[in-house]
Amino acid sequence: MGVDDASRGLCHIGVRRARSVVQDYSPCFPFRLFQFDPSMDNPLSVDLKSETTGAWQKKKFWGTRPDFGNPDGPARAYDKGDKLLLLPLGTFVLNVIPTTGRGSFKLFSFDPRSVDPLYDIPPSIMGSFGTIQYNHILIPLGDYVLDRLPETGEYWLWSFDPMNGTVLARPAVQEGQWEDIDETHRLIPMGDHVLDWDMVNAGYRLWRFNPRSRDPNSDNPLSGPVRWGPMPDRFRRSLEERQAMTLTCVQELRPVKEDRLDTPGTIDFMRTKIKHVVYYMLENRAFDHVLGWLYEGGQKGVNFIGHDRPFDGANRQMYNVDPDTDNERVYLNQYGLDDPDALKYDPYHDMTDTMRHLFYDGDGARYDSTAYNERRPPHMGGFIWNQGTHDPMKTFTPEKLPVLNGLARSFAVCDEWFCSMPGATDSNRAFALTGSALGQLNNFMNPPQYTTWPDVPHRSSIWKVLWVNGFDDWKIYNSIPWYQFVLTYQLYLKGQIPSLDGAVSGYLAGKDKTAKYIGTLDQFKDDVRRGQLPAFSFLEPVWIQGGGGSYGPATSYHPFGGGGKAPGEGALNDIYEALKAGPRWNETLLIITFDEHGGFYDHVAPPYAKRPWPNDANDGFRYDLMGVRVPAILVSPWIEEQTVFRSSTGVKYDSTSILATLLHWYGIPKARWGLGERTHHAPTFEGVFQRRVPRDPPALRPRPASEQGSNQSSPLTSLHHQVVPRLVHALVGHSLPANETRKISDQILSQATDLSSQPAPTARHYE
Repeated sequence: MGVDDASRGLCHIGVRRARSVVQDYSPCFPFRLFQFDPSMDNPLSVDLKSETTGAWQKKKFWGTRPDFGNPDGPARAYDKGDKLLLLPLGTFVLNVIPTTGRGSFKLFSFDPRSVDPLYDIPPSIMGSFGTIQYNHILIPLGDYVLDRLPETGEYWLWSFDPMNGTVLARPAVQEGQWEDIDETHRLIPMGDHVLDWDMVNAGYRLWRFNPRSRDPNSDNPLSGPVRWGPMPDRFRRSLEERQAMTLTCVQELRPVKEDRLDTPGTIDFMRTKIKHVVYYMLENRAFDHVLGWLYEGGQKGVNFIGHDRPFDGANRQMYNVDPDTDNERVYLNQYGLDDPDALKYDPYHDMTDTMRHLFYDGDGARYDSTAYNERRPPHMGGFIWNQGTHDPMKTFTPEKLPVLNGLARSFAVCDEWFCSMPGATDSNRAFALTGSALGQLNNFMNPPQYTTWPDVPHRSSIWKVLWVNGFDDWKIYNSIPWYQFVLTYQLYLKGQIPSLDGAVSGYLAGKDKTAKYIGTLDQFKDDVRRGQLPAFSFLEPVWIQGGGGSYGPATSYHPFGGGGKAPGEGALNDIYEALKAGPRWNETLLIITFDEHGGFYDHVAPPYAKRPWPNDANDGFRYDLMGVRVPAILVSPWIEEQTVFRSSTGVKYDSTSILATLLHWYGIPKARWGLGERTHHAPTFEGVFQRRVPRDPPALRPRPASEQGSNQSSPLTSLHHQVVPRLVHALVGHSLPANETRKISDQILSQATDLSSQPAPTARHYE
């Protein structure tokens, strides 16, 4: 357990005992925040421009009961505040106050740019542990805490989860008793390893930390040892001197390996060639549905990475059965060039629906309800059975989607990429940006849950991890507000970084059009043109058509909601063309993927996967099964044409692979990620960068809108009938009674026969 100090990422918090004269006036802990730089003679050199100094009042940690009601005064050093125990855990800091009968705790979030780097999480996460108390030593290890009782050799491994009320979630991941690690040993965390320092014999053993030991005879989280021997001479002093020593490991960013920076396919090569990553996540299409026929004409010249099995596309022998017509086989079929695309309904794709897509055995005419619990492969037979229509079996040819298929063929596409869980948009986007579904099964984008979502504790997002590790060169570019908020910021970032929230408040209020961290898609294109693209950009599409508003048709590829695939193709090509024409094209990677399958058929059974957090479960689902296969395309001049990439490990790709690749690209050690087990073990895709010189990019041609008449005037759908009343309520619901807001919504919808005629909500509706 860290005593008197806590190290965080690239920063170091020094906590000093307050002078008695200060304590008499106001008990406090003065602190200083340093930037850790191992290249300096003094790695904790003071930088006056970035140094944070201050004093924490004792009540910040002890609250209103500094002595816990002890009538004779505090009896222990921790109890009376002479010592402060702070444990670094990812992007959080855990304060622990152990007494003989209670282990009190309070969790803080860490923001190195705030006046006070430790800030309360609303609402405060505090309480007491069930078994942890005085004499227990807590060792932070990434997403885990190793709890040991030195006198007995007992240990417990806890999962650290900032969304859990008790923080160290029960039951323990592992527990047991060491016979050869007792009170004479100190355990020091060192990334993915633990240094075991024998104080009596001045020797050491280096263990590998393994939260899920594969040894059937032991649950010991310390595997090995991988190395052992005597400690260096400076540690071989008298026992008394050794016991007074303290060792602290602070991992630095991983440097680029000089001997590999010119080796294509390595992360070091990617780090030297790619300076900008642009991540564009689209909506609700399965792989067979939009890319299944990519190599129907043959696979000559395909550059396979990972393994060289043939491209796993669609064919006309694939089918689902229709139980309403005596199990008639409905085979996969293709849209004609002029067939309509915009559907009149949103295909079912919530978690329960998707499980029906996966586990219905059409040939056996039964729903295999026990298959998931027994971890048997999905059948992929329930798309028609669940939807009640043959629409899920319709697919697009490359001629129908020339931009999406053109990019896939001209650069790299993965035919073994799955959405992260069998569920809807928000839970899958949560996986893509935080490493887990945040405990949700379906969407949380609608009020009141949506509007209050940032007010409760959540796990970290990719942006918070970057921020805490010293990286702020990133931006979220949105196309349209969702209930007056930027959806990605509202759901996955707001409330995590107080100093950042203040920086973007002007933009969200409409007062600042040039916010550093939030912008529009037009600003993205301008940043590209001027060569000022941030290191990491995340792009939002236009989710659904704005109904006569200024946003135009939907560009998300959503199968309904205004626009279908035609505007999505045009918007994607605009992004590609902007990057091509920009001065940083040779340094840029464009990632294109879809959040989930949207209810459409794919023939490949998704694999079981790592549970993001050990105790994750909701309504019987353990978040240990990936969802339906979706497109994932990588665009860069360093990628060979016609590349098809797959994982070279036994773990398949999902959206957490983007997180893992990004964090490796930034050089952040795994022990500092804090994004859960799925991300920790996700395969990365730096192997696609195989060219030694960049190549000229091809030009693509979207199908003209005049050839896609089905998208000219899309019908109103159930989504619009849901969204319009909610938009009206968000605008005027606090100033008008419910019956008046319903009248306004009905008036707007009654005047619309299709999307082109749907009026936008304006002031005249509220008069």
